[in-house]
Amino acid sequence: MSSQQPTLAYEPATPPIEEPKASWSSLNREAKFTLVAAIGGWLFDSFDVMLISLLAAPIMKSLGFGPDKLALVLSIQLGASALGGIFTGILADYIGRKKALMINILIYALSTGAVFFTNSLGMLLILRFLTGLGLGGEWALSMTLISEKVPASFRGRAVAMGNAGWPLGTLLAALFTYFLFPVVGWRATFAIAAFPALLVLWIRRYVPESQLWLETRKSGRKLNQPKANKVPIVEIFSRNYIRRTILVFLAILCTMFAYWMFWTWLPTYLVNSRGFTLSKSSLWMIITQVGAFAGYMVNGWVQDKLGRRLAMSVFSIGEAVMIVVFLALVTNSAYIYLIVLLLGFFTGYWASYGSIVTETFPTRIRATGAGVTYNSSRAINLVGPVIVTTVAAATNWNLALAMPAVGALLAGLLIWTLPETKGRNLSMIE
Repeated sequence: MSSQQPTLAYEPATPPIEEPKASWSSLNREAKFTLVAAIGGWLFDSFDVMLISLLAAPIMKSLGFGPDKLALVLSIQLGASALGGIFTGILADYIGRKKALMINILIYALSTGAVFFTNSLGMLLILRFLTGLGLGGEWALSMTLISEKVPASFRGRAVAMGNAGWPLGTLLAALFTYFLFPVVGWRATFAIAAFPALLVLWIRRYVPESQLWLETRKSGRKLNQPKANKVPIVEIFSRNYIRRTILVFLAILCTMFAYWMFWTWLPTYLVNSRGFTLSKSSLWMIITQVGAFAGYMVNGWVQDKLGRRLAMSVFSIGEAVMIVVFLALVTNSAYIYLIVLLLGFFTGYWASYGSIVTETFPTRIRATGAGVTYNSSRAINLVGPVIVTTVAAATNWNLALAMPAVGALLAGLLIWTLPETKGRNLSMIE
């Protein structure tokens, strides 16, 4: 009788040895390049989303349509991003994380640059639909790449760094709008905004494919295991995984509602209900993004030291409290900037999901699980901003903007229904 221990048929046979404590300096060259690529992909996703919002006024004036048509453009883009995110997650489990990431970046970068040629609402709708398809998969791909390349003891901080690409991208869009748009106009600004396509060349040369994914595919084909050949989107809803799929989806959905219901309408609330000027609203945006960046970094540290669930719960409940504090206390005075700084800081809860989602699903369906749960939540969230305006019209803005606090509170509690994944060796997840 052989004394050899059985191994998983569709996960690489990695012994459950405890990894040494890792830090940025201890990461190898490939891990660092992977992290930079993931940060870049998510940064340029945010950059693209915010650029069209910031340049909405000149676009509407030039093409001759009003806010209702712009809302249609943004809705089409958001819907396409949900569709693209689900499809890209499945694609990444079939062809690899690196190839899928390159395809996504090319789609959204080139379609963004093509806005230069837009001469009608119809053409803009088509281009932003294509842009949305590319944008949708970035989060799941970036988080999956990071999680499969970075050691478990540094994974929380690495995922937080990847998520921090979002506030950095928002700031980059603000800089483009402030410095470039007045000089070259909105069309040329979008043409120049196609430069993220160059990132693909760098990824192709320097970023390796996930070794964990390669080993999993090779192991599954070699042993001809039925589970290795299952369709990923079917398997995440199988008996083994449906509970974790639903719980992750519900937690993200609550967070999505909390985030977009509040932050979509906050600038309008500040101007219309609290008497702020547009210039002060711009300063508010910068301060919140600085706070968000700090929040992501602190959240990542808490994840690695104290656990994923605690980090998610503390930041979500903290955001719920800060929303209530904001609505109760904020006036047109100096201390609003401290409050919005903290509001931005507690949105660091997003960093928790990158770890939790990718550590919940096994390698063969990891990108699919992340893509489906995140982007189906994003699709449903289309109704969030509408709910806020409906409640505000029936009651008042304070009550309408208090609803997101409930979503954040629920997310902070719901996360405890999922297992703690801190320090989990991804190759041993079944």
